[in-house]
Order: sequence, then C-alpha cells, then structure tokens
Amino acid sequence: MMKTAVIPIFYGINDQYAPYLAASLQSLLTHLNPEQKYQVIVLYQKLTLANQQRLGKMATDNCPITFYQLTPDLLTQFGGDDNTLRADYFTLTIYYRLFIADLFPEYDQGVYLDADTIITTDIAQLAQQDLGSHLIGAIPDAFICSDPRTRRYAELAVGVDPDHYINSGVLLLNLKALRAEKFSQHFLKLLNQYHFQLIAPDQDYLNGICYGRTTYLGPTWNLQTEHALPVAGQPAIVHYNLFGKPWCYAEVPYADLFWQFADQTDYQDELRAQLAQYSPSQTAADAEHKDLLMQRIIAFPDETFTFKQARAQGEQVQL
Repeated sequence: MMKTAVIPIFYGINDQYAPYLAASLQSLLTHLNPEQKYQVIVLYQKLTLANQQRLGKMATDNCPITFYQLTPDLLTQFGGDDNTLRADYFTLTIYYRLFIADLFPEYDQGVYLDADTIITTDIAQLAQQDLGSHLIGAIPDAFICSDPRTRRYAELAVGVDPDHYINSGVLLLNLKALRAEKFSQHFLKLLNQYHFQLIAPDQDYLNGICYGRTTYLGPTWNLQTEHALPVAGQPAIVHYNLFGKPWCYAEVPYADLFWQFADQTDYQDELRAQLAQYSPSQTAADAEHKDLLMQRIIAFPDETFTFKQARAQGEQVQL
C-alpha cells in the first residue's frame, strides 16, 4: 500500500441527500485510524448553510469536513446535456466526481463515495492502494452483470465487457494521472460533440473513457444491495444503489447496518419519519422508474448513437 500524508474523501450532494450523507459520514468517521490524517470534501451546487453546519460539526480532529461549491458556469460547459439519473431526474451532482482531479490539484490520489454508502472499515485500506498507471480503481456493476439485457447495453452502447463495466458509486481516483491525461477536457469534448443517450451518464463516460486503464477491486469495496455480488464476511462498503433505499423500504439488504449509523446522527428523526411515511404512490413511482430504466437499457443500443459506434468511426473514446 502507498503511504499518504492526508487521505481525501470526496462526496457530491445536494440538500436532498444531506441526511443520507450524515449516515455515511458517521460510519466513515467511526472506523478511521486515529494516527492517520483524512479530509472529507463535500462538493455541492446548492446546500443550505443549516445542512453545512449540521454535517460540518461531525468533523473530528484527524478528519475535518469542508464544503466546496461548484460555480454556476460549470453547468454551461454541458451544452444542454439532459441525461437523467436512474431514468428519474436531471442533477448536476452526477457529474461532480469527473472534475475532482482538476479542482483539487494538491492531491495525487483520493476516494469518491456516493452518499448512499455505509463504510465498515478504515477507508485508508482502499485509499492507499497503488493504481500504477491506471486512472481509476472500481468495482464491477452488479446490476449490469446480472441480466442479459443490461449486459447487452454495456457491450453495444458503452462498448465494454459487461463483466468489467464498473459502478461509479465507489471510486479510487488516480488524480495525478487524470490531470495528466486531461480527463475532464476529454469527457466534455465527447459529451458536447455527441450528447450520447445514456442510462447512467457519469458512470457510462467513466466506463467508456477509462476502459483498459481501470483496476478492478474486490466486490467488498462496493457491495451493491440491488444485485449483490458475493463477498466473504461483512462488506467493507455497502452501497444502497438504484431504488432500494433503507430510508424508503424496510426490507433492504443491510438495512440494519444503515440504521446503526443513521440513528447516531442529527437526522435520525427525519430519516425515521421518511421511512414511516413512504407512500404507495412513491412506491408506484419507483416501479415506474424501474420500468423506464429497463426500457432505455433495451432501446438505447439500437436507437441512439453509441460509444461503440463513435469508436468504429475513428473517434478516440478511451484514454
């Protein structure tokens, strides 16, 4: 493992995800090595001062928490891209992780985590792994691996081996290499030139661009509850991905683990109320979005211009 002076851990959220981030932070902070220094950096476009204060007071002596607001001009660089998250809604937060290398030149390597994660071990064990010349370290996406229709999407739309299509909810980032390869500029060029229709915009770009320069980590570092890959013992990171959120549904894998940490936060009452009040109409909306997501997975490889087609025409997609 590499030795690093400070381990940066990045999240990207808006106000909606502040309560879930609190639970993730509580789990993260519980397992830190007191002899190691860490830095949590929360990227946001809109996050109220009240939420910043509630989250910020969770900081410890060896792990300060800072908030970094992304400027409005970032949105203009997307040229009207209207891809949605989980066939649901557009949010700029899905793209934040793609700009970390440029925004934080003081760091050579770091970890990005989605807010819907619970960490059960010292994050240094992930953060200090050596990526060599690879751009990212990540874990295959269990949802994509699990179904012939999703596998077809990975192969024909993104142009990657379905078993090596990665989930972007947990990333080990070689920030130095990403800067050297001008990753964000390459991403913006592809996005603004082609406006690919994608089911998971940031994730699909990461897969397309970093394919061949990705270190595949064990599933323990991103146990995705929607379609869990087998792990030995308790996973190091549980990721409540897609629609099965423990603050919405009681019968979610590892829900008890989420509540173990959520109940230690200032957001406990809000989260418990959300679970108790989750309505049949919200459940129906989740089902509709699942259906729409699968419809797009089936249709996009045949009905839209894809990464694979761009490569066939001579476009450089991979770095």
